[in-house]
Amino acid sequence: MKPISFSQVDWDDKAFVQQRLCCFPPEIQRLLLREYFARPTKFERNTFLRLTTEQLADKLSVPFQQLELNLSEDDLRAKAKHLAKSVFALRRQYLDDEFSLEPVRCFIRQQGIIPTEGYSLAGEMGRYCDHKWWLRKLRKSQRRNIETVLHHLNQVNKRTSLYCSKLTLQARIRQKAYQHEYLSNTFAVNNLGQRFSLLELSQKGVADPKIRKGELMLRARGFEELAQDSGHEAAFLTITCPSKYHRSYSKSGDINPKWQGFTPLDGQAYLNNLWQLIRAKLSRLNIRFYGFRVAEPQHDGTPHWHLLLFAEKHLYQPMIEVMRDYAMREDSDESGADKHRFTEVKIDPAKGSSTGYIAKYISKNIDGSDLDTGLYGEDPQEAAARVDAWAACWGIRQFQQLGGCSVTVWRELRRLKDITGLSDKPKAIIEAADKGDWKTFTVQMGGVFCERKAQVFKPYYEYSVDQTTGEIKSSLYCESELIRALKGVVTVGRELITRIFEWRIELQQATSFHLEFCE
Repeated sequence: MKPISFSQVDWDDKAFVQQRLCCFPPEIQRLLLREYFARPTKFERNTFLRLTTEQLADKLSVPFQQLELNLSEDDLRAKAKHLAKSVFALRRQYLDDEFSLEPVRCFIRQQGIIPTEGYSLAGEMGRYCDHKWWLRKLRKSQRRNIETVLHHLNQVNKRTSLYCSKLTLQARIRQKAYQHEYLSNTFAVNNLGQRFSLLELSQKGVADPKIRKGELMLRARGFEELAQDSGHEAAFLTITCPSKYHRSYSKSGDINPKWQGFTPLDGQAYLNNLWQLIRAKLSRLNIRFYGFRVAEPQHDGTPHWHLLLFAEKHLYQPMIEVMRDYAMREDSDESGADKHRFTEVKIDPAKGSSTGYIAKYISKNIDGSDLDTGLYGEDPQEAAARVDAWAACWGIRQFQQLGGCSVTVWRELRRLKDITGLSDKPKAIIEAADKGDWKTFTVQMGGVFCERKAQVFKPYYEYSVDQTTGEIKSSLYCESELIRALKGVVTVGRELITRIFEWRIELQQATSFHLEFCE
């Protein structure tokens, strides 16, 4: 890539322009320079650059003076080590970590990073003094800040770059290439001497896109069959954000004048908060439901939700009314809100399958297979890669089961080998899981509305033990943080171990990639 040229900048403005642009990656520098030169006068050019960079800084996690979005991977590693040493130095100024905790947290916030609270004092401080912890946080912060800048510059839309920026897509592709090489060259060896690459193991579980998609479809189909047997109503719902969350128009890709500077993460926070209010209200009214939620981006990265929900017939309409009421409470008088903010399709089993409504959204957001074209005429597999990069960048959970039985128990029962001594009901549940019969599994576990604590099987966790020394394993940051791991399931006080092997990791060779994108 050609270096940035400032030769066309007036000699007396060159220092100012370079100072304003040097903190950005070359691609963003070029975008800003192009807009800079599009202004007819010297005053307008410099005013544009000053105001734009100030507006950008207001949306980023660090002040403009500290902004370093052009750092390479090696630069980030060096910075991570420096910051870890700085925390050590700050701690030494105090007699006790209890007194240094708040100053250290303040220092971390100044770097644009949210402190990791909720651990013991030693565990929290251990993280702040670890350069690897800093490196993960810096990568994540840099990627989100870069995407925020490009989103602000209207570089994420159907006309320019669908769902996410080109830089974010490229970073995600590099990360996946790194992951593939790392998993291919890292091996797990169990206590029987069996040896598998982590890539082989990942392809046997829900980390594999085909398996993940198949399981989601199977569970959706199971819910549909259960709803038909129970006489429950089905609905396909869509909830979108108000206009002020959208960077550009959906038809043209032009800048939306109503946009108030919100990022896709702000849009997701709005939807999450809205959903919390809806669930709380439905809980107070004792309105129960079950189904799935899919979060996906609109063309400019603004999230919206699709929900496939099932409810008892007499509670269906009250449920819809509550959801519509909350969805329309903010900016309900704006144009198009009544048509697009909340949409409902009541599913008639005689006309179509409820699973069919959500199938294309599951496929679109995983691998794009089984689709001929995307919503905007794009290649569906490329669109799926962009959606994946979007979700990873903003940390948005794409799929969530709402209600129903524990999928963790379902997966563990499918691993279970020894069922001797169990009564008929647990055996029936295990058989249903083994056959992939989500409907029967749910019914036998206690029903779709059964609380988790009352279900026949529950996940079983126990402390991890070092088989050589017999000691309970602890985290890397603090000896008092003991590690609990999923080991199987428990029913009526009986523990059934599904994870019988102890594994050790062997790295075959050093990989050539750097991890540039951290979820």
